[in-house]
Amino acid sequence: MMDERGSVELVDETDDHIDIAISQMALCDQQGGWLVEKDYKVDGEVWRVHKFDADPFPSSPHVHCVGGRDRFVGLKLHLGSAELFRGSKTTGRFLGKKQFNRLIDAIRPKLPDIQLPLGSN
Repeated sequence: MMDERGSVELVDETDDHIDIAISQMALCDQQGGWLVEKDYKVDGEVWRVHKFDADPFPSSPHVHCVGGRDRFVGLKLHLGSAELFRGSKTTGRFLGKKQFNRLIDAIRPKLPDIQLPLGSN
C-alpha cells in the first residue's frame, strides 16, 4: 500500500504477521567472518554445507542433512570419511560412495579454497 507521500507501506496496522522469503542470506560471525550455508540435493537428500559452523564437528566444513528420507534427516556428514553422525555420536554408518562423490562434486565449486574430500584425520 502507498501512503499519502507515495511511500510503500510494508506492514499495515491490521496485519497479524508478515511473511518474508529470502533466497540467499549473507551471515557473519562475531569476528566478521562470512558464514557459508548452502543446500545441495543429491539422490533425494538435501544437505546443507556449514563452512564456518560454531561446532566444527565432525569436520570443518561438514554438512547436515536437512531434508529427504527420515533415515538421514538430522545427521551430520564428515566431508572426508563420509561417516554419518547424530550430534557428536557416530551412527556406525557411512554415506554410499556414489552419493558421497556426487555431493563432493556439487560442493567443490562453492568452496574452491578447500581440498575436497577432506583428509580423514
